[in-house]
Amino acid sequence: MTAVSAELVIYVQRLESMRAFYVACLGLAAVEEDETTATLRSEGLTVHLVKVPAAVAASIELSDPPRRRAETPLKAAFEVTGIETLRGLIAELGGRLDPPERGHSFGGYSRLDAVDPEGNVIQLLEAS
Repeated sequence: MTAVSAELVIYVQRLESMRAFYVACLGLAAVEEDETTATLRSEGLTVHLVKVPAAVAASIELSDPPRRRAETPLKAAFEVTGIETLRGLIAELGGRLDPPERGHSFGGYSRLDAVDPEGNVIQLLEAS
């Protein structure tokens, strides 16, 4: 069986704060970056943060706290060692973690959604 690796591209407005969020909260390593992109990596996963052009960014309204963007049929999920241990860090970096009662379990993981600093919904996984 061949090992699977995956790549995820997230289009962002605030490259620096989004890089800080994904590095600090999910343990991804920043391996390459310039003014418009940041490449973050862990074993088996590469996340590319790509800054949207100014004309596109002008049409996207960001809020504080971030408004949940739930219109997409896809949700990135990331395994962490402890979901609740990240609650304070996620908030400090501009994101939000759902209340524990909104979590659920399947596939051998406890799962809880979080929102990154720009409102993208991600799911955190903790081995059950």
